[in-house]
Amino acid sequence: MAYLSFISDEDLLQCIAELHNTYEQCQRAFTTADFYKNKVDPIKFQFDMAFNGINDNDYIKAEITRQVDKTISNAIGDFHQRLLGCIDGLNDLGVGNGCDLVNDQKTIFAGLKNKHNTMNSSSSEATIQKLIHFAEEYPNATCYWIQIIAKRSIDELWEGSFNGKHYAHPRVRKISADRFYALVTGIPDAFYHLCAVLPQATKDYLDSLNNNSQGKTESASVYSELNTKAQQNGKTLIEQIMADNFETYTGFNQ
Repeated sequence: MAYLSFISDEDLLQCIAELHNTYEQCQRAFTTADFYKNKVDPIKFQFDMAFNGINDNDYIKAEITRQVDKTISNAIGDFHQRLLGCIDGLNDLGVGNGCDLVNDQKTIFAGLKNKHNTMNSSSSEATIQKLIHFAEEYPNATCYWIQIIAKRSIDELWEGSFNGKHYAHPRVRKISADRFYALVTGIPDAFYHLCAVLPQATKDYLDSLNNNSQGKTESASVYSELNTKAQQNGKTLIEQIMADNFETYTGFNQ
């Protein structure tokens, strides 16, 4: 049985595969130097492990995940854009085209953000300017700022003041994911159905891989390198991380 009626199984699994590849690339590219680049808080590290019952290996993995979160968040937005582009009649324009999605009839233009609060004033101004441009160029079009994670379910006019200038257009709107999926599929609860099948589809994708542990293996290499260094210096892992972070502090360079 198909996962969804409005996106093929092949397209859904391909979008999951591309997102998974980004996760693995982030893990593979992450080095011990990256781990230390933004200064790990080793005191918080120690308390988190002690109070939350987390072992040092799992904590390092969690810290790596936290540090690559911005890249992953951007990839989640790309996932949604690609997925919407798989719906019949809707096209993913990729990047650098002024907007993210357009339908075949050019009556819908859309820019997409994963979270409603991820744009600063300049980004918001640039987005609304582009949508107003498309609305004026195509008089039969309605232009949308899609918020996958919105404060609430919405489909309303978008207007606002950015950098001292007010912007508004009667055919420029902001819309939550549930309303946009309903608009382009004709299925009121299409987004709900997508969310409902994602756990199983993701499991099925991972089960289909011959080896899905590559990213985990590579992320463990940071732990392995730090642990080896600690053993060579006769320290515990947390002592080594403290020594590395506080190497110019009195008493730590011993």
